[in-house]
Amino acid sequence: MKKRKGLRVLLVTLGILGILSLMTAGNGYIYNFVTGFIVTPMQHVLTGAVEETGNALTPQKSRSELEKENSRLTEENTRLNDLLADYYDIKEKYEELAVFLDIKEEHKNYDLCSANVIMKDVNDSFYGFTLDRGIYDGVSLNDAVITEKGLVGYVSKVNFNSCKVTTILSPDIKISCKDGKSSDKGILTGSISICDKGLTCLKNIQRENDIIKGDIVVTSDSSEYPSKVKIGKIKYTCDDEFTGMPMAVVEPFEDVKTVSSVVILRQTAN
Repeated sequence: MKKRKGLRVLLVTLGILGILSLMTAGNGYIYNFVTGFIVTPMQHVLTGAVEETGNALTPQKSRSELEKENSRLTEENTRLNDLLADYYDIKEKYEELAVFLDIKEEHKNYDLCSANVIMKDVNDSFYGFTLDRGIYDGVSLNDAVITEKGLVGYVSKVNFNSCKVTTILSPDIKISCKDGKSSDKGILTGSISICDKGLTCLKNIQRENDIIKGDIVVTSDSSEYPSKVKIGKIKYTCDDEFTGMPMAVVEPFEDVKTVSSVVILRQTAN
């Protein structure tokens, strides 16, 4: 149908142009009028008709050829998506490695040991877990355990090829920390009343302090762990219900409930 329609339009257009050509020796006004109001519009029609006719005469791809082309494009799209995923994975690993290398550069007496969580302690209310590294790998008691986001806990028990980690949500942990902005110091320790929310506390803070919501908490220079290791942000401040002293509730950067891989900071001889 498209082919026949295009040919009809083409023939009609050529007929009109033939008639107009005979009028060129006649009245110039009539010629200009017809040219302006008929020929020019018809030229557009002619152009469209020729294009339509050409498209109608162009051989179309067969069903099998279209299916092959679609399959090829699908495979190419999948390959590009895989490359993009690989790029983001490499970028993420590079950023993680950069954080660890900064720690290693600043603390020459620490070595880095990657480890994977092999078991979550269901009986531990503070979400402790077991790693696949132990004495054989140079792991010792009280070694700090971190991720690229920050501190998650310390090695509280070590066997030949595994170790137990107590998290920063536990009251058993006592780490000297400070507000990275105001430098106000305190002791990081967990609380059973907020651990299920993934929160911990900064206690033993001086009455006069400049700690505010949003400040970042890091390990202090007097800590048994490397200094300036990030822990989390101040969520809010209040008074300790037992001592009446100021305290701050801290939201860790790392979710210790879901962590699956970590790095152990092994202390080495100077």
